Parts: sequence; structure tokens; C-alpha cells
Amino acid sequence: MKQATFSQSSLEKTANLENSKAKITLISIFNALLCVLFFALPLSESVKQITLYPLIVLGFYIIWRQKLSFKLDMLGIFLIAYAGFFALSALINAQIKYMLDPIRSVTLFLVIYGLGAKNIRLNFVLYCLFGGYLIAFIMASYKVFFAGAELFELKSIGYVNTSAIYSLFILSIFLCAFWWRLASRWLCTASILLSFSGVVLSASRTCIYLLPLLFLLFGFFALNSSKNESKFSWEHLFIIFGVIIALALLAFLLTLLPHERIAYKISLGSGFLSTRLYIFGSAFYTWLEHPFFGIGGAEFLNVDNSIWYPNSPEPHAPHAHNTILHLLSTTGIFSALCYIIFCLFGLVKFFKARKSALGLCALLILVLGNIIGLVELQFHSENLLLTMFIFALACSCFKGQKV
Repeated sequence: MKQATFSQSSLEKTANLENSKAKITLISIFNALLCVLFFALPLSESVKQITLYPLIVLGFYIIWRQKLSFKLDMLGIFLIAYAGFFALSALINAQIKYMLDPIRSVTLFLVIYGLGAKNIRLNFVLYCLFGGYLIAFIMASYKVFFAGAELFELKSIGYVNTSAIYSLFILSIFLCAFWWRLASRWLCTASILLSFSGVVLSASRTCIYLLPLLFLLFGFFALNSSKNESKFSWEHLFIIFGVIIALALLAFLLTLLPHERIAYKISLGSGFLSTRLYIFGSAFYTWLEHPFFGIGGAEFLNVDNSIWYPNSPEPHAPHAHNTILHLLSTTGIFSALCYIIFCLFGLVKFFKARKSALGLCALLILVLGNIIGLVELQFHSENLLLTMFIFALACSCFKGQKV
């Protein structure tokens, strides 16, 4: 009898050990795919697509196999509703391919949220994020200063303003990583200097004007964090002052470079609003004509601003240059309302989690992204994937997982 009990116990231990090894192997594969995804994000659209789908399938399989907690709050519910109405609008307007980006990004949010921060090797992801950005930065700089390109555009991300937003988000991430020591301090310092340069070289006025706000918000919340794990030291203070001096020198030197767009765009000040107001008005009137499900993302380029504003200098625009107005005109009232409510719940949730690295990072990205959204469309594919990844990690803090 004792021998039978001993044998049964040994079998159970062996089975548990095998399950544990299988779990570790699957999580390791998932983290490897995640690293490839964020390395390729600014570099290769094809690698991003090839990596993303198996990453999502494997993530859901791990969640199902390990029976991980997957209880969504109101933020997650409205995010899913936003993606659902977005997809419904694309189906109604016969523009199926335009619903893929938000669905992929929301699905990534659900996978990361389900797995939780404890299963994500964030330090490895940060190294890969920096490596991909470094290569994309070098390629864009070479094209601008040696190949005659007029715009500083990261390879896979493309459009110059979208590249500037990506650089601003990278800057926010590595500021928090520096303060909470999520990766090497020197790696974070290099990332901060590099992404700061990317924002300035893009000459996107909105992102450049937001740089002081980013540093003020980060400094206020980080210094007032009573649970700061960085163990502040003189070395810490020295590095911070060194980064501040380096950023000031970079800002001065970059304005001296032979990059005409920088001087031209900054000299315009806020004059761009004179043309954007026509686009805003046209987007609003377009929504009034199609209030429920919009006209679809592909049709906005065909909107003729001169119908409502005969003196408009730009009769057509690729998007509304305002996130809410673009959602209203292209996807309708339901999708736009879900997005607004999602942002409000996110603001409250991330503000409560501001004393953690990921909570503050998500708060910075949410605030800066929506300020940018007043005059630009900030939710492009790569930016949306990066944003959803950070939001999901921050939300996992509320599932009792240490971040």
C-alpha cells in the first residue's frame, strides 16, 4: 500500500515538473517573439506581420493552458467595444483591410493583459526596442544628411509626424525605465538622447512643443513617488544632470544642422492651425452626413474641403488631423464614444498607478498621445501596438502582479 502511494506521488511530481518545464518553454518562446516584434517595429513591416500572428495565438494558448486570470475591467471592455465598432464600420463601408490594425492591437492588449507583467521579460524587450530604434534612426539620418531626403522618417513607420510620435513614446518609455532601473542606466541614457534627437530632427512642431511638458510631468510624478525603487544616489543625480546638459546641447546643435525642415517648421509657430481648421470643419460636416458608421478610413482622402470652405488651401487631406474628428467621420459616433470613454477610464487607472514605472509610463503616453491627437492622428499601426503593449502591462498591475 505504501509502495503504491509512493509511486502515485512520484508520478504526480513528475507530471508537475513536466508541466512546469513546458510552461517555461512556451513563455520563453513567447518572449522571444515579443522581442523580435519590437525590434522589427520601426524596421520591417513584413517581419512585424509574420511575428505578430503566432505571438497572439501562442499567448492565448498559454493563457488557456495555464488557466490564467482574465477578468476585464471597464477599460478593457470599452477597448474591445471600440475595436468592435471600428470593425463593424469597416464591414459596412466595404473596407475590410482597414479594420485589421485596431483588431491586432487590441488582441495584443488582451494577450499581454492575460499573461501579466510577471511573465514578460521586459528588460529584454527594452533592449530590442532600443536596438530596432537605433538602426532605424541611423538609416533615417543617413537619408536626410547624405542621400538628399527632405523628411526624417523611420523606415517601417513612414510618415514624418508618425515617426516623431513614435520617438516621443520611446523617450517616455526609457525615461521611466531609467528612473526605475528596468534596464541598464547607460542604455536608457543612450535611448533618451537618441529619441530626443529623433523628435527634433522630425521637425514635428507638436512633438517638439510637448518635450518640456513631458519632462515636467515625468519630473513631478517621479520625484514625488514615495515608492521609488531607484534608491536615489549621487551617481543618480550626476547622470540626471548629465542627461539634462546633453539634451540642451543636442537641441542647440540639431538646430544648426543643414536640415531645412527644422528651421522652416519651427518658424511657422502655430500658423498651421489656419489650414487645419478647414480640415476639422470638413471632418465634422462629413460626420453629420454619416453619423453612425462614418465613411470608412479609405474615403477620407476623397472628402473635398472646398465644398464647405471654397478658400481652403488644401482641398484634400489624408486624415482629419484630429483623432476624435477622424474617428467620428470615418467610423461613426459609437467607435468615437468608446474611444473617449476608454481614455477617461485609462486616465483614472494610470493616475492611480503613477507610482509604478509602467503606470507612469502609460499615463505619460496617454496624456501626450491625446494632446497630439488634437492636431494629428496618433493611432497608426506601430504606435498603436507599442501603446497597447504599455497599457496592458500597466493594467496588469491591478491584478496583484508586481511590476
